Amino acid sequence: MLIIDVRGPVIVDLTQHQELIVSQQAEYLEAFTGFETANRYNILTADGRHLLYAFEESGAISRQLLGTHRPLSIHVVEDGSHNVLTAQRSFFWFRSHMHVRDGSDRPLGSLRRRLTFLGRRFSLEGPDGQLIAEVRGRMLRPNTFMVHEPGGEEVARVTKQWGGIMREAFTDADTFRVQFHKESLDQQFRMLTLAAAFAIDLDFFESKGRR
Repeated sequence: MLIIDVRGPVIVDLTQHQELIVSQQAEYLEAFTGFETANRYNILTADGRHLLYAFEESGAISRQLLGTHRPLSIHVVEDGSHNVLTAQRSFFWFRSHMHVRDGSDRPLGSLRRRLTFLGRRFSLEGPDGQLIAEVRGRMLRPNTFMVHEPGGEEVARVTKQWGGIMREAFTDADTFRVQFHKESLDQQFRMLTLAAAFAIDLDFFESKGRR
């Protein structure tokens, strides 16, 4: 289970951004030794301006022994180390579950991994468990995850970008493009979609560099 806590007042207004870039920093110690290191991400605007920074807090032993199932925290901060978001995930066997909270510790919703043989999916749920949207990754488009409202309309998309031969072959550092297709999407929905980028990376792309 991954729990996201947005601490303090919202300073970064995601409704002002129709696209975000979530870029994981390459860890070359991990690439050459196989020693799993903590994840770090830069979150940028569409034109490449720095917006936020995210880093993982987890135990070194659990990273080596539990791999992608390990318990962890992801802290998202602004410049000056103001904490914007903290993600906590417990150990799990088959399905991860991400809970998202705002700066007043009120639940915004959750991302629940769904078991399916025809793709990769999360349910995006409100605080009361009501379905808000589905995150769908198709088998024939493994790097693209579409966010659909219950009526079927695609309102957002998370896409893993090609990182180059060396980066793809020898590291598990990934870059994701988060697109919002409707300006009317609120802060809650955008925070959940940003959280989906972390969940997608952790569940589906975390171990590709260990070969």
